[in-house]
Amino acid sequence: MLKRFLAIVLSGMMMVSMLTGCAGTAQKEDTTKDTATDAITDAASDTTESVKTTEVPEGPVTVTVFCAYASEDPHGQYVYKYAENYMAQHPNVKIEITAISSNDIYTKLAAMATSPDDLPTLFFTSADQAPTLYDLGMTEDLNNWLDNADKADFANGVVEACTLDNTMAFYPIDVQPSAIIYRQDWFDGKNLKAPTTWEEFLNCAKALTEDTNKDGEVDRWGFSMVGSNNSSGQSRFMSYLWSNGYDLISEQADGTWKNGLDEDGFLKAFSFWRDLNNVHHVVPNGITEVDYATAANYFAMEYTGMMLSGSNAIGVAYANNPNLKGKIGSFRIPGDAPGTMLNTEGYAICNKASDEEKAVAIDYLKFFISNDKDQMFWQSSGKIPSTLEGQKAAYISGPDYAGYLDTIAKGCRPTVNFAGMAGLKTILGDGYSSVFSGEKTNEEAVKKMEADLDTLLEDYN
Repeated sequence: MLKRFLAIVLSGMMMVSMLTGCAGTAQKEDTTKDTATDAITDAASDTTESVKTTEVPEGPVTVTVFCAYASEDPHGQYVYKYAENYMAQHPNVKIEITAISSNDIYTKLAAMATSPDDLPTLFFTSADQAPTLYDLGMTEDLNNWLDNADKADFANGVVEACTLDNTMAFYPIDVQPSAIIYRQDWFDGKNLKAPTTWEEFLNCAKALTEDTNKDGEVDRWGFSMVGSNNSSGQSRFMSYLWSNGYDLISEQADGTWKNGLDEDGFLKAFSFWRDLNNVHHVVPNGITEVDYATAANYFAMEYTGMMLSGSNAIGVAYANNPNLKGKIGSFRIPGDAPGTMLNTEGYAICNKASDEEKAVAIDYLKFFISNDKDQMFWQSSGKIPSTLEGQKAAYISGPDYAGYLDTIAKGCRPTVNFAGMAGLKTILGDGYSSVFSGEKTNEEAVKKMEADLDTLLEDYN
């Protein structure tokens, strides 16, 4: 346990082993639809008769929230608005929201871990981070609070993406599968077609990279790559590798995890990503400093023509440049294999909260996803609603969301329920950063990545 704890701390995650009631290690879920659905239905059936009441108590209740959504524009305003609307209906309830970036939220939780009473009632999480929270025993099992009817409101695959070992680890607000957004008008002007392979993608990126004002310097690039070494850059690189058929890690029959970074062809795939910047120069300068916000703004400011992202980048583009409406399309990530999970996002309920706080939290979350008929939180952010009803919204019916809906329809990768995901992502980020900067060759970087992943897996096998 100590070895695992140190691995998590070193990867920038939470120092929460002090918390009592730690759960067992999360295992990778059975990914066949029928089996997963049956498992969840069985679990729900076991708990439906004993689901706890979510009636709001009459006495004063305070629900504290660590919210990554609230730190973002333009949709953060609706987080506060929905909370205000809920409190207006429930004067005895106080909802206190702390805006914090998704990259910082786990560090913040770690700093509070020695004082469990100070932990928030609700905290933002996502499918790739939830396994670590679950493994460390922080999350309430929402099967205790949601019955089959509640779960039936969510779209296909959403509840499964929130479920670890038959435990529903967090409440889904939106889904964020990745795809490629692109300037459809630029493609049309150059007679380009949406690429289905990465070689075709490179050819499109080259065609879009040019000196538009003829002053001798490139001022438009084909690809708005996120090259910063944080979760945003790491996740996109992971999607690229997945789309090339590399699982990176795979769970074996005996429950251990296998290193996939030493598979045939991995060096070539890794080198292709590096060459987009270092050789082909189809991405903006200063790549290691380009985080998600910068890359999304480059696209919105018409400096770049394609971006690998969740659909939230569409919201950023429209908020910063309304003239882009009608000019953006999207397509599935190139490659033969799915390059994205469903990437469900939402809120986990801290299992240290009181039952009264948990009841109000559940009631508030139900209100959050249903109170706004115009769905302005989702529409302004570009996120896709988690509910069946929400996914009927008119704003996601055009070509700008077509690639995302196509990705969902054709099937995403199963959620990877590996508690050391943060450590894996750090290894990937260190790898691409070292070659972008010229510190290491491709061969040196891959060799170190393989060794570092072997070391990480020792802590989880």
